[in-house]
Amino acid sequence: MTDFQQKYALWDEFLAAWPRSRLTSMTLDEYTQVGSKDSFTYWIESRLDELGSIWGGSSFKFQVFSRKDTENKESGAKLSYSDTHGWYSSLGATAEEAFEKVRSYVAEVADLSAQGDVDGIEAFEHLGEAVKWKIAFHYQNRQAPVIVDIFKRAPLAAYVGDAANQNMAALQKATLAKLPPDLGILEFGQKVWEAWSQKNLEIWKLSHGNPPNFTDAERQQYLDDHWAVMHRDTGKEQGKKFAEASIGTLFFLCHGNSPQRIGQFTSEAMPCAKGDGWLQRSYRELKAAQRSDRYTANSKGWSPQGNSTFWKVGEHDLPEFESTLLKPFFGADLAEVAALAGEPIEAASLGREVATSPLPTPATPAMKPSKSASPCINRIYYGPPGTGKTYALARLLKREYEQTAQSISAEAWRNQFIAEKVATLKWWEGTAAALYDLGGKAKVPELAEHPFIQAIADAKGRRNGIKQTLWGTLQHHTPLESTTVNSKQRLGPAVFDKMADSVWCFAGDWQEACADLVALVDQLGLGPQDRGSVQRYSFVTFHQSYGYEEFVEGLRPLLAGADDETGEVAYEIRPGVFKELCRKARQAPDQRFAMVIDEINRGNISKIFGELITLIESDKRDPLDGDSPPAEVTLAYSGEKFSVPANVDIIGTMNTADRSLALLDTALRRRFEFVPLMPDTRAEKDSGDPDSAPLAGLVVTLPANVIDVRRMLECINERIEALYDRDHTIGHAYFTHLVKTPDGRERFESLTKTFRNRILPLLEEYFFEDWQKIRLVMADNQKSDPATRFVIEADDHEQDLAELFGNDHGLDMYAAKRRYSLQESAFAQPLAYIGIYQPTHS
Repeated sequence: MTDFQQKYALWDEFLAAWPRSRLTSMTLDEYTQVGSKDSFTYWIESRLDELGSIWGGSSFKFQVFSRKDTENKESGAKLSYSDTHGWYSSLGATAEEAFEKVRSYVAEVADLSAQGDVDGIEAFEHLGEAVKWKIAFHYQNRQAPVIVDIFKRAPLAAYVGDAANQNMAALQKATLAKLPPDLGILEFGQKVWEAWSQKNLEIWKLSHGNPPNFTDAERQQYLDDHWAVMHRDTGKEQGKKFAEASIGTLFFLCHGNSPQRIGQFTSEAMPCAKGDGWLQRSYRELKAAQRSDRYTANSKGWSPQGNSTFWKVGEHDLPEFESTLLKPFFGADLAEVAALAGEPIEAASLGREVATSPLPTPATPAMKPSKSASPCINRIYYGPPGTGKTYALARLLKREYEQTAQSISAEAWRNQFIAEKVATLKWWEGTAAALYDLGGKAKVPELAEHPFIQAIADAKGRRNGIKQTLWGTLQHHTPLESTTVNSKQRLGPAVFDKMADSVWCFAGDWQEACADLVALVDQLGLGPQDRGSVQRYSFVTFHQSYGYEEFVEGLRPLLAGADDETGEVAYEIRPGVFKELCRKARQAPDQRFAMVIDEINRGNISKIFGELITLIESDKRDPLDGDSPPAEVTLAYSGEKFSVPANVDIIGTMNTADRSLALLDTALRRRFEFVPLMPDTRAEKDSGDPDSAPLAGLVVTLPANVIDVRRMLECINERIEALYDRDHTIGHAYFTHLVKTPDGRERFESLTKTFRNRILPLLEEYFFEDWQKIRLVMADNQKSDPATRFVIEADDHEQDLAELFGNDHGLDMYAAKRRYSLQESAFAQPLAYIGIYQPTHS
């Protein structure tokens, strides 16, 4: 019996054990049972693994599952646990109740598959994509198949030459359109997967950028000698990834926007003669570019014109990479590169001593996919004032932590909407919103199970007594004339009333009092709209009085009449901004969130982070896969168990010139990576970085003079670095506003104001009013014309001493403190600025 005959026999065995007719009557234990190899989920995931794998990931992919780990776990708004099972909270209060829904979902998908309704399967939202397509594959008509046994979009997209963002139904249809009439569906699936295995390469872009990073002579020398060169401190961990990439890693080399060759590392990273921090790696050339003109197809991170130096081509971008770069520039496809890369690396063939290293072979269909998740980021951007830290941060947030509402799924958008806008409501507001969503009439148990109430309870850390809280809230907010509520304590607004059968409804002027809540629920019902964006970050600024209560959790006064069940002043535990962000992140485990901390070095870190200082480490994070987090703490106020989700990044900024601050807390320093942002006074832009060299070509043109702003700042910073240090240089951002100011007199006046109101006061602070050093920085000691000096020294110093102390003062004029003053007229002299970088030497 051939391998495929065995697989078809296994498929038949499954259908005999689990015909469609059995699905509607199967029990929970038949669906999932730890230790059973006959359960439906064990068949789907394990026994049928070689007929299309969905291996790995969380057991929650089956909606409800039998727990192998019986450790006690607390249920929440998203995930619920009993001693024996885990399930999604939205499915019901018990595992049995959840299973009633899941059973109907499985049966419905099987029926849609038997009917060949691929679009219906695509539209079915109650099961995860891989699971529903896996089930559908096995219940389709094998004589007229509509689904191939691959449940990831990228392999299908690569096979049909389509985009991976197409939905699964469209990709399945396009793939099956290529099915030869004499080929079985399993044999065809093998063919599709083999094509993907050849194409599923890990290949990186490496850029030797334009001058001044590399001169043309350097780039040619590195080409001739087969050296890949990069600085170890290149941002976004690119330098680190370059250094740690294994021998045999594939990359394509470009000079700026121009592709050059495809190579493969043959050595580890080593110091480069280019200078401190530069690394080099030897490589062998696999394929030279057939053309080296500019690549203009896109500006993605892996693109030659993308703003990056060492960047991996994502698997979903491989088809585009092949069609827009490999084929036109190298005359090759991914299969050819895979074949070239598969040859062993031999040191003898390279003419230099390098370690030999066999390359991994492409994965086979039977291999289980590895589970990969983006590591969390703990990062601090640091540098002198005016170097673009805030600007870089804004771009990062826009790129990585903000999405248009239409770009996320309806379910993800709904969960985030509830987490952000509903979970923060007061009890009476949440109750009114839930009642309105339920049609205006409901009993307390129905309200207690509503997602709005569950989200509010989760946000307030409530696990028990929710129904009692709802009873009290409803009774306190009823009109005095109610005949069914006898509570003496009433609070405004009075918007609820109880009917005789314990059904609650709206009363009084509820439309006016609840207008905003009605609009909120209606907005949720409309779903994602074309306009607007979803922001997945929180922003705070640390200062000396900022504390644990604002960041993690603390007590807040609850005033009578606001949201209080007793009408008296009380206190409640409220989550801080970081804890609240972590709660939102748990609602969307497939998205990344960011906690942005401006001026992170201004706060008392021990006081603010408290016991969380350990939990922010990457290996202590909660992976959000259903397993217990590696580390968690009991919070001081609420007593809750708390861990930091792995999808929360912490990003800070730090001004290195703030001398009023102590050194950054050592414990925090060990847990963060540091990215320097220094003044950029380069003369030419990097073609791959549109934000590079912001002052390149910036001049102030006057009738008789031209002021080169870039050269001026460059000279100022060179002198500051010599007299003080580089952490107190002046950032380019102080002058970038001049770019948008019309050249000529208007731009000169703007430059004058900048110097008078910002640059000189900053230098006074840096040098503690040591005017002699300020004169040196401004080159006033080298200007032959006194009228162009910003800082001048009193010429009549000896006469001043006599006037101040009399003739017989006994003071040494050289020992007495020199007297300096600002010469206001110099700020209006163009030559005063030119003299900074072109001294006239009196």
